[in-house]
Amino acid sequence: MKPTLLLIAAFVSCCVQAQEKEFDKMDFMEGDWQFNASSMNPDGTYTTDQTFFTKCTLLFNETSHKDDFFYKDQNGNMICYGTTIRTYNEGEKQWEMLWLGNNFSVTTQMVGEYRDGNFYFDGKGKDQRGEYLEKITFYDISDREYKWKMDRSYDGGKTWLKNFFSYTATKL
Repeated sequence: MKPTLLLIAAFVSCCVQAQEKEFDKMDFMEGDWQFNASSMNPDGTYTTDQTFFTKCTLLFNETSHKDDFFYKDQNGNMICYGTTIRTYNEGEKQWEMLWLGNNFSVTTQMVGEYRDGNFYFDGKGKDQRGEYLEKITFYDISDREYKWKMDRSYDGGKTWLKNFFSYTATKL
């Protein structure tokens, strides 16, 4: 093999390995999870003891994760509330995440990073209340459990609603 081709092959191999290593940091998400959640009501109080479920699978030739987010209705039927798609963009050196609520009622686009054993995402979206900024953190991560919190701002970041939605996820 010519030296130039050998150098290109080595570079490509390193880039693919770097992307795989970064992408693999989110592999703990794969599988079925139950969330014990808390969410902020419009009046500032919290609804606690909510239970949700996700199923996280690989997508797009195993280059992205897809989480389908469910709750149970009054009859015990699983209802899909929305879907998250998440991947690592090697070119930009950042995580990218997209949340699509049922019927696209809520959408959020985010970018993030992995540092100190946690994932940090920042983004913006729109829901029934209007446009918002959002900060999400995945923390206390293990193979069987992790915690997740979201802070949200509806005034361009002047004030933040802390723990607008949060949960502890347990692998089923």
